[in-house]
Amino acid sequence: MKKKNGPINWEAFSENVEKVLGEDFWNDMHHVIPKRGPSYDFFETEDQAVLVIELPGLTKNDPVYLTQEGTSMIIRGEITPDYPVAEEDLIHNERLKGSFKRVIPVPFHFTAEDIVTAYKEGLLIVTIFKRHKNKDIPIELEDHQ
Repeated sequence: MKKKNGPINWEAFSENVEKVLGEDFWNDMHHVIPKRGPSYDFFETEDQAVLVIELPGLTKNDPVYLTQEGTSMIIRGEITPDYPVAEEDLIHNERLKGSFKRVIPVPFHFTAEDIVTAYKEGLLIVTIFKRHKNKDIPIELEDHQ
């Protein structure tokens, strides 16, 4: 059997699981496996990489931290929804809330000084500017005479 390389096609996986287990499977899974961190999209251009992280309902009072560690971005914090009922009294409960942590790998080296953030319409946009080509370092050789 030949091993397939490359990323998993989650859309096809989801469709196949739904065919085998029924259309209610994913709805039921939200209750079995709660969301542990925010969803994100990631893309690169020649000059930058951009992370678009879903954090709906985030307020200034919610502690959220972004940390650069090696070639990873780590987002952690807590979102506290302002509902008039306790969380255990929610009829349906699948939105991200409470404490979370997500480690996001970035495929190049960067420093905190290369990062700009913005929060708009429930999305945290993290722009990481790429450092351009490495600079050559001259090597001084001694003359042997």
